[in-house]
Amino acid sequence: MTPEERTRIGRGGPYVQFKRSIVIRCPVDKAFDYISDWRNLKSFMSNILDIEPVTYVQYGPGAAFDTVFKVGGANIPTTLEVQEFVRDQRLILRSRQGLKVLGGWEFKPTTNGTSITFSLQYELPPGLVRTAKDKELIEKDFSEAASQSLQLLKWVLESPTIKGKD
Repeated sequence: MTPEERTRIGRGGPYVQFKRSIVIRCPVDKAFDYISDWRNLKSFMSNILDIEPVTYVQYGPGAAFDTVFKVGGANIPTTLEVQEFVRDQRLILRSRQGLKVLGGWEFKPTTNGTSITFSLQYELPPGLVRTAKDKELIEKDFSEAASQSLQLLKWVLESPTIKGKD
């Protein structure tokens, strides 16, 4: 990991990053619209317990949300802000307080639909990690949650639309 990567969220605790990708059979604009609507995040992100807007802007750059993440056995309140918003290409969130995170989704059209890459960098709160085993379990939780979230997203976006709801 380079010093530049380390300072992207750079607050000093144990630092982890990962990426997961999936191809979903739907147009890129449909995938982007679904993910960029904060009201949908709980439907596919299993480690988000609650999310509410805290700014008048609720879509795009500057939108911020109070979020509760389930990390290990703890519920951690975190305020997330939209850092980058490039329609149909990229949506990046960064924490303003709480769990230190920087992450989001990148979208690329493919012949089979849309390739979505979810990446996340985070620092574990010092009180949450007491042993190497704690760190390992939390990393496993995040990794499994990311994989599960992409599978749920695939299921939602590839499901037929309910008549009258489109």
